[in-house]
Amino acid sequence: MNTRVLLTSGWLRSSYSVLRNLSKVGIPVHVSDTGRFGMSQFSKYKTGLDTYTSHYQNEELFVRELKEICNREKINLIFPSHNETEVLAQHRETLGEDLCRLVPKYEHCTLFNNKSVAYDYAESLGIPVPERYQYENPSDLIHLLKDVGPVVIKLLTGNSSKGVYFAEDPVGASVIVKELINRYQLTTSRYPQVEQRVEGEGWGCSVLYWEGKPIADFTHRRLREKIITGGTSTLRQQRDHAGIRHAAHKIFSGIGWHGLAMCEFKVCLKTQRFWFIEVNPRIWGSIPLAIDAGVEFPYLAFLCADKSPEEARRYFERSSLRINHKSKWMLGELSLVIKCLIRLRLIRAFTILFEKVDTIDDFHWNDPLAFVGQILRYCLNSLGGLSFNPEEKGMLK
Repeated sequence: MNTRVLLTSGWLRSSYSVLRNLSKVGIPVHVSDTGRFGMSQFSKYKTGLDTYTSHYQNEELFVRELKEICNREKINLIFPSHNETEVLAQHRETLGEDLCRLVPKYEHCTLFNNKSVAYDYAESLGIPVPERYQYENPSDLIHLLKDVGPVVIKLLTGNSSKGVYFAEDPVGASVIVKELINRYQLTTSRYPQVEQRVEGEGWGCSVLYWEGKPIADFTHRRLREKIITGGTSTLRQQRDHAGIRHAAHKIFSGIGWHGLAMCEFKVCLKTQRFWFIEVNPRIWGSIPLAIDAGVEFPYLAFLCADKSPEEARRYFERSSLRINHKSKWMLGELSLVIKCLIRLRLIRAFTILFEKVDTIDDFHWNDPLAFVGQILRYCLNSLGGLSFNPEEKGMLK
């Protein structure tokens, strides 16, 4: 392989899955991150490692350092992994179009990274969204929500379960909204979104598009989440759902999407109703399931960029999908086991710990140090943010 790939946010298990998938077919992957602890950093599959300044701290410096790494290491292709994807899209002229072949369009990233705008777009396509409650002052919510019941409150830009809050009554909703406005110094146009709490299971449809044309897709059902009210899934399974697949393609085709993304929905299994929740305009946390089930999104994206979208589509069509394939995030599941043990829910802890799955996202006997790197990074993050799920300044707004 002549093409050398630079992988960003190497500490994440989604990035590690990209590293494993590309390395399996002989593609050299140089890992980069804000620190030297993480899954890909500790993996035997990386060909090199570099650090850069967080884009939350200094966006221009982040881009400059990334370009310097690419020049020094003779990188041909950047494989963006997390929230830095939007920053790369914004600075694609500085980095060069050739390096940014896998990066989505900036205007599409900003659309999906604003929940209010994303809801407006989905609704314009006739796709159901949870009902939203418009207000000019947080105090208005006390009257506006008096007959509504429990609601969800979301910052317009969030990350996983961060930036999502729940209120059982109108007074509670008003208090939470006021606190968020003050904490994040939000202007009127950035006020948190207050919406109906819809009942259902989390489902996702992941896609790869190339210049507006679909290459591959994958649908899954979220069976368990790290936080019961939503966020990162710890257990999930390949399942088909024609309705959300059709809705997802309608969303991505409608704007001429380019790159990788995952569209989340809530599905009521009793009524078969579903609601659009959000789009992750980047690599998603459950991508290991898709890869292990037979849809190799990283390699397919590489084929599009390095060969042709036709070759990627042919590879996808030849691939065998493992129906009902189930995978788990080991570290996330262990965190749930610990919570159950603390609450003396011993049977529940035992069930989670020994539930049978087909594959594990983050532990592999042929590369065990990657799991160690993950633990160390989470410990460092937790110490810095006093949380197992800390936020970085500028992440939420």
